Amino acid sequence: MINKLQTILWFLKKPQYIPQIVQVLKRRKNATHENTRDEATKWCKENSISQQEALKFLIGKGTFTEFKELFPEAFAFARQQVANCPVEMGGEGAISFLYHLVKANHSKKIIETGVAYGWSSLAILLAIQNQHDAKLISNDMPYIKMNNDDFVGCVIPENLKAKWELQRLPDVKGIPLALKKLNHEIDLCHYDSDKSYTGRMWASPLLWSALKTGGFFVSDDINDNIAFKHFCEQVNRKPVIIEHFGKYVGIIIK
Repeated sequence: MINKLQTILWFLKKPQYIPQIVQVLKRRKNATHENTRDEATKWCKENSISQQEALKFLIGKGTFTEFKELFPEAFAFARQQVANCPVEMGGEGAISFLYHLVKANHSKKIIETGVAYGWSSLAILLAIQNQHDAKLISNDMPYIKMNNDDFVGCVIPENLKAKWELQRLPDVKGIPLALKKLNHEIDLCHYDSDKSYTGRMWASPLLWSALKTGGFFVSDDINDNIAFKHFCEQVNRKPVIIEHFGKYVGIIIK
């Protein structure tokens, strides 16, 4: 009861995030699909390939240099920021893979959902730093009751922020707004926010509709449930799946 009251108070103090409550309540209708981690993990394992194979298929180049070797100073700065952060917000993710994918695609209009420390944001921003008119819009809703607001994106150095816009909204508000700002036309999207089946199946079609032909739809932690599998079937695309420290990332081409 106390935990529920604390959650209610958190939302009352931050009314801009109240629409997320509606999204959470909708999960009850998809209860069967929400609890499908085992099925999703099995599917991911059966269909995953190495990051090298994935890049070879997606961009024609399978060998790549690790992010920390390409940008040792930015990597060291980010690691230090994470070490100094009083709130734990997750790992680095497949940032080397993401960097090379964005770089090779010459992406200019990019949407990212979910930021946390900002590791994926950092990889994307370094990939587009020399791209004229390139922009990354990241949408992030703070962790409920964890007071992480001031630390979201903390690994991003000041010199990379010119091409970055951080929206502090729930997906249901933030994604449509970001798409509007980019004229409903994007080169790449990186989905790493609401990992529920309900959240994914709401956001994925919206992002996909704005993705240019040949653009990449990248989704993290697709082994959480079968939403990504169902979405691939919905758009009739065969995904590329990679494994990274026990988690799976899915990529489909528009």
